[in-house]
Amino acid sequence: MEIISGLNQKKRHFCEIEIHSYLRDHYLEGKVILPAVESLIVLARAVKQNYQQTEINCLQNAVFSRFLTIAPDIGRQQVIVDMENSGNEIIAASLLISVKSKTGTISREVEHARVEFYTTDTKEFVTSHSHAVDKLKGDCISVPSITIYRELVPFGTAYRNIVGDLSVSSEGALAYLFGGDHEADEDLLGSPFPLDATMHAACVWGQRFAGIVSFPVGFEKRIIYKKTRKREEYLGRVVPVNMTRDVLIFDAWIYKDEVVCEYIKGLKMKDVTKGRMCPPDWIVVKSEG
Repeated sequence: MEIISGLNQKKRHFCEIEIHSYLRDHYLEGKVILPAVESLIVLARAVKQNYQQTEINCLQNAVFSRFLTIAPDIGRQQVIVDMENSGNEIIAASLLISVKSKTGTISREVEHARVEFYTTDTKEFVTSHSHAVDKLKGDCISVPSITIYRELVPFGTAYRNIVGDLSVSSEGALAYLFGGDHEADEDLLGSPFPLDATMHAACVWGQRFAGIVSFPVGFEKRIIYKKTRKREEYLGRVVPVNMTRDVLIFDAWIYKDEVVCEYIKGLKMKDVTKGRMCPPDWIVVKSEG
């Protein structure tokens, strides 16, 4: 096994995110925001450039601290990636930007995302699941994708990657996903669009059964067995595992021909708008009495 040198070594990497036009289809409350899946790509690229022998197929302890808002008049966003080889075959990476005060005399660094990468191949992890890949139990409804992206997850065209109908029951949500067809980097983590659409499915589940519009704020672990690709179709499944007052937690799988491409454990979804966004009445399950 090849060992990555530089234990407890810290590195700072300055880079730019090219703001392709498709990224502007990802917006919230009138502002363009960098998708969580794109933040992971930026972090993975920096780690791979600085620790070339690192495997990038397993990520853990991801936190999406705050939205990174993209200004309307820029073509590139300057960011900072801080990395630390802290041992235990883990490299931690954080995505930050430098923010100046209104006077321009003081600047501070604000963290937007962080995640840990295993430095060795971790495909020996086995994902166990007892469900049938393409079936849901319980009372199920079907929500057409055109309705999802008009009323529930109102993103632009590039981020409308649930295909056909989304099936939703108390057991979870199930949908076919498109791998996208834009300039996104698919080399390191695969296409970002299937995972992004899986998060949309979790958002719809939360609207129906928790009555909130939730966004991803982190996950416990993501294992990439086979990289998803653009212009391919996949099957995504989310299963609720815990629901608290503040956070919905799911496990999720992305399949190709019933073979697991990705497993996401402990996907955390939260209402980050503090109630400013509410689901439409027709999607919410009404409690009896």
